[in-house]
Amino acid sequence: FKLDYYSDLKNGNGKSPRETMAQVFEFCKNYAKQFTPHANSLFLNGATGLGKTFLSSCIAREVMERGYSVVYDSAQNIINAFEQVKFDRAGEKTDLDQYSNCDLLIIDDLGTELTTEFVRSAFYQIVNTRLMTNKKTIISTNLSPAELSRRYGANILSRIEGAYRILPFFGDDIRKQKK
Repeated sequence: FKLDYYSDLKNGNGKSPRETMAQVFEFCKNYAKQFTPHANSLFLNGATGLGKTFLSSCIAREVMERGYSVVYDSAQNIINAFEQVKFDRAGEKTDLDQYSNCDLLIIDDLGTELTTEFVRSAFYQIVNTRLMTNKKTIISTNLSPAELSRRYGANILSRIEGAYRILPFFGDDIRKQKK
């Protein structure tokens, strides 16, 4: 994770993207090193190409090395698993327990899947079940909290704002800068 990709120019809140991302990076490093079942859940949001997936992958590796169980998957794959169980597609057997029983579930790229009532219901079930069982979750998305509410409902946003640490990512697309 290189802070060189983030601008030093201050924005409307008086901080530069580099300052903001330095704080996010330090928080994520400490989160991974000190992870316990009593840690916060995290909501990483911001534009494409700012390092959300990279940092959540780094957290996953560190938390697993410390002996905790981690499931890291895209939102689309998780929803597909729920659909397979619900609709018993081609007799495939899918174990949804992995999403509810792991110490840390990382849902990557929330918002890239087609949003239907089934998707809203499945996502609510994941978030609510993990909150009720005090299991930790990291969600990475390009959606702002307001967009999350419009797409998945106010009940999801309420749970995330009430139980997750929201870490906004700022800057310019790193993939484009690397070209």
